[in-house]
Amino acid sequence: MGEDAYQRLRKETESRMGRPPSRRRIMEVWTRRGNLDCITKVGAPDPISGDIVTAIFDMGPQQPFIIYCQQLGMTPEECCEVIGSSAYSVSEFTA
Repeated sequence: MGEDAYQRLRKETESRMGRPPSRRRIMEVWTRRGNLDCITKVGAPDPISGDIVTAIFDMGPQQPFIIYCQQLGMTPEECCEVIGSSAYSVSEFTA
């Protein structure tokens, strides 16, 4: 996914959530989703849906994470999941 696509998802996130996500570039998040502890990583299959994760946004302290996936027949903006705010671990991309 290129920078233009990332910025589009960032704007989509701001539109959905009513405020912009943090500037952190999240690579992976280890958290509880439903009744499963899992690691969700950009570029890898989502542990819940199996779709390729395209972006993860952090909405800030005590706020949710937003996960976008690439799903056949859907735009990335349509394949979005809002997950809880608590995470065991968060890794960021390095510059």
